[in-house]
Amino acid sequence: MGAIRSGLGCLSWVGAIFIVIALLLKVLLFDMAEVGHNGMAPTLLRGERVLINKRTTPTLGSIAVCQHPTEDGWVVARVAATGGMTINSFGTELFIDGKPVDYNGGGSSSFYNADTDRTVQVTWGDEYLGTGKHRIFLGENRRHHVEKTEVPAGKLYLLGDYRGYMGQDSRAYGLVDASSCRGTIVFRMSPVEGLEPEISHGYLELIQ
Repeated sequence: MGAIRSGLGCLSWVGAIFIVIALLLKVLLFDMAEVGHNGMAPTLLRGERVLINKRTTPTLGSIAVCQHPTEDGWVVARVAATGGMTINSFGTELFIDGKPVDYNGGGSSSFYNADTDRTVQVTWGDEYLGTGKHRIFLGENRRHHVEKTEVPAGKLYLLGDYRGYMGQDSRAYGLVDASSCRGTIVFRMSPVEGLEPEISHGYLELIQ
């Protein structure tokens, strides 16, 4: 009986230690958040639970969480240009400092956007921005719709991965202050349905 009590006591201490570690990680390193829109589809879907690394500074290609420039609340989108860069699009290409961003087409599918309560046809593929690649959605016309913008020092131009959906990035609310950013999204805890099987999400995934 004493051994059982001793074992339960050890388990209680282990559980308490894990709780303390989790709280320290949350306070010092990470925040958990729920994605509130589909502007970052197919990378992030509305309703997914993600981890924000609070110790990282947003860089070109990362997914930044920053203070909305004109309203209360936070915005989530990918850093497409930083201070000193120029961004624009022409036809079906996105340009950074006058050079086209590499893109490899992957396929097409239908996508139900819960934000607008509409099902649309999209094309998807891999874009190479910054040091890595990530998947993006383009509308049927495959255009990015980015007006030429020169980004001043201390500012960021954020662009959603769903380029046919213009309401949730700098095309709608303008540049954001780099100093207002809370961190970058680095990990998916739980997915939601809504993507074709070949590009669907899973639990506990690193996010690019």
